[in-house]
Amino acid sequence: MPNGQPPLTLKLGIKSQWVCDLCSRVIESDKDGMLEWDSYFIEDDKIVRENFRIVHGRWMQGCSKNRPTDKLADGHLHWYTGSDGLHKSLEMLKRPNLNIDEFLEITKRLHVDYYEEARQLFDIARENADFDYEEEHVPEEELIRLIRKYGN
Repeated sequence: MPNGQPPLTLKLGIKSQWVCDLCSRVIESDKDGMLEWDSYFIEDDKIVRENFRIVHGRWMQGCSKNRPTDKLADGHLHWYTGSDGLHKSLEMLKRPNLNIDEFLEITKRLHVDYYEEARQLFDIARENADFDYEEEHVPEEELIRLIRKYGN
C-alpha cells in the first residue's frame, strides 16, 4: 500500500470501461462501444464536427436511446483506444471546424488513467467546494483523491 493508503477501489476498469453517454450504464469493453459525433455541412465546403459521445454499440442490448442518424458520424470505440487509437484521434485535430473542447474531453476519457471514473464525481466535489478545476489539466493524484473520497 503506497503512502499507507488502502488499495483504490474502482468501479470501472482503467481505460477499458466507460460510462455510456446515452444510458449511463457501463460499456464493458472497447469492443462493445462506439465513438459518435455529429457531422454536418454549414456551407458548401465546411463540415462541423461536434457533440462527441461514447455510447454502446447499436448491437448491444439494453441501450435503446434514439440516436440522431441524419448527422451521425461514428467509429468503433476500439479504433480510438490504445496507442494506435490515440494517434488516430490526434489526427482528427487537423480537421477544420472541430469542437476542440468536446474532442479533448473525449480524448481524456479514452486515454487518461482514472479520468472516466473521477469525472463522474466532479460535480459532487464542486458542490462540496472540494474541486476547483474547470476545463484544465487535472493531475492524476487529484483524480485518485476524488475517487477515494467520493467514489466508494
